[in-house]
Amino acid sequence: MRALAFSTLLATSAAPALAEQIRGTDFETGYWTGAAYTEDATGKFLYCDVSVSYTNGETLWLGLYRNDTLAVLLTHPDVRYRTGETFDAWLMLETGLPIHQDAEAWDESYAGMTLSGIDGSIDFLSAGQWLRLLGIGIDEAYDVTGIGDALAMARACHAKHSGSNPFATVAPPVAEPEVTPEAEPPVEVEPPVEVATEPTVEPPKLGTPPPMPKVPDLKPKTGGGLGTRPGGALGTPAPKPTP
Repeated sequence: MRALAFSTLLATSAAPALAEQIRGTDFETGYWTGAAYTEDATGKFLYCDVSVSYTNGETLWLGLYRNDTLAVLLTHPDVRYRTGETFDAWLMLETGLPIHQDAEAWDESYAGMTLSGIDGSIDFLSAGQWLRLLGIGIDEAYDVTGIGDALAMARACHAKHSGSNPFATVAPPVAEPEVTPEAEPPVEVEPPVEVATEPTVEPPKLGTPPPMPKVPDLKPKTGGGLGTRPGGALGTPAPKPTP
């Protein structure tokens, strides 16, 4: 598997099309770079491209053309082609179903597929991290981290210069701000409820005589009639205790 180059991205001046870059249209995101191009002869918009190079000299080149096609091409320093040569090829990522169709050598360095429908092709290519284009003599899996953002910018470039959306902005996607979860309000802890308990009476010690029982006062009470509380009328409730 091939990892992305870190600091020294290889030059892509050998892009597989004779076209002239539109000044001021270059853009980049991560390790990917791209721009808009016109035909040399007519000056009419031709495509927007995006590419990434790898440490061993390979380059993955993607071109979004004005006829709603997307080219996926690879070049390898150890592989050479005959212009116009065709191959039975498979384009795949580690997820989803592969695309099986003919591939073609565009020149002695670049070969690959031309896919119909830019939007659907972008969805397919953005679904994984490892890309393989088998059948053209390059049996490697390439790290395409960031391809989704790169193709989104290339699509905006294509929309702007093809005329389908002249106001399209070619800029890296804005990262959504992180949402800090709100702190939960403190839980009020109710003070424990004191439960009145009856005083415990220690059992008498062994060999200690029990206390003498209280003997009721058999003297007649004064100051009240039968069944009355001292100093009160019959049936008067006792005062409530003060908390």
